[in-house]
Order: sequence, then structure tokens, then C-alpha cells
Amino acid sequence: MVLDMLDSPRKIGMAAGTVAFMFLFPMYFAWMPLADEDLVTGGSSGQGEWLVSFSESESIFEESTVLEDGDTHMTEFTVGIEDLGDMEIGFIELIIQCNDDDDPGPGFSDSVEGVSDLLDVEGHSSGHIQDQDDEGTCMGGNGGFTMRWDVTTNYTGESFSIASSQKTIYETWNDNGYGIGVWSATISAEINSAPVVGGFVDSDEDFDITWRMITYELVIEESVVEPAE
Repeated sequence: MVLDMLDSPRKIGMAAGTVAFMFLFPMYFAWMPLADEDLVTGGSSGQGEWLVSFSESESIFEESTVLEDGDTHMTEFTVGIEDLGDMEIGFIELIIQCNDDDDPGPGFSDSVEGVSDLLDVEGHSSGHIQDQDDEGTCMGGNGGFTMRWDVTTNYTGESFSIASSQKTIYETWNDNGYGIGVWSATISAEINSAPVVGGFVDSDEDFDITWRMITYELVIEESVVEPAE
């Protein structure tokens, strides 16, 4: 019977095609995932020339408080997963502003100190996000201080070109799930009042508190090299 199946060139060709298909069919399905990975990572070697940029959004929380000498105020900023969607956290800032405009001059300037408490923030236990403390005077119309945390390491938001794979870029520029939770800080006031007849020039200070969060989506485009003239 085998000889009958191979008794003509046409039957021989069909038999050879069947045998080849039996070998190539499983190889095809083994190769497909690798091909898909190459498409994601930029070719068979995973390399390419890319222009990387960041599409940013800003979230702001503001409050104000009036403090006398030695008074403290705790401020909180909550970041939830639902607040982010598909965005990554670039950085978070705490900005404390004050303006001591009712004292007679140097030596009587009010000041403020602050210390964060980030125990409930993802990334704190691993040391990626660390507590900070700072202080500043309230003179000069731009007093106070600013604390900043780069949730995405070394985040600047500036575009750049790179020879790499898309997979490597995505693995580098992300927040790793850090930054979720309650950001908390306590500020305390030092009021230096100048004595005058009948009392003091001032006995308290206004403080403006701003939490600022920058989130981003990663934008990766094929880099186009302009031809030399």
C-alpha cells in the first residue's frame, strides 16, 4: 500500500508536504510567543532608537493654618490606586509658605519647621521613600521650605533619546507601585515677636500648605534621525 501512495510524482510531492507540515506545525506555535516579544521590544534583538517623553498631570491639595509660637499642625495627603488610573507617580512635593511682614526687621523673623511621617506610604518600609525634615524663615516674601520625593527614581519629566528596547524602558520608568497611601507631615511655628508699648507687634503667623503630585504616562516613539545637509 505504501508503494501505491508513492507511485506518481504528484503523490510523492503531497506526501513530502504532509511530512514537512507535521514538523513545522508545532514549531510555528513555539515560535509565535518569541515573535510577539520581539514586536514589543523592538525587533529580533529587542533594540531600537527611541524618543522617550512623559505626558504629565498635576494634582494639588491646599490648606492654610494660623499658628502661634510653639503651635503645631498636621497635614495629610492621600494617594489611592483609584486616583492614578494608568498613570505613574513622578514625584510628590510638600510646600510650606509664610511671609512675616509685620515685624520690624532681622532678629524678629518668624520661622517654621516640618517633619514627615510616611509610615503608611508604599515604599517606605523598603527605604525607597524616606522621611524628611526641613525648616525655613518667613522673611523676604518667599519664606518657608519645600520637601520633594522622587517616587520614580531620578524623575525629571524631560524627554530624551535612547538606544534600547521598549521593554527595558518600561521597566526603568515606572513607580513600582510606590507612593500609594497617606502622606503626612507636622509643621511647628516659632514666632519671634518684637515687644512694643502695650504688647507685641505680632503673636502668630499664617502658613499656606500645598501638596503637589506629578503623575505621568510614558510615551515612546521611534526616533527619526534628520539627514545631514
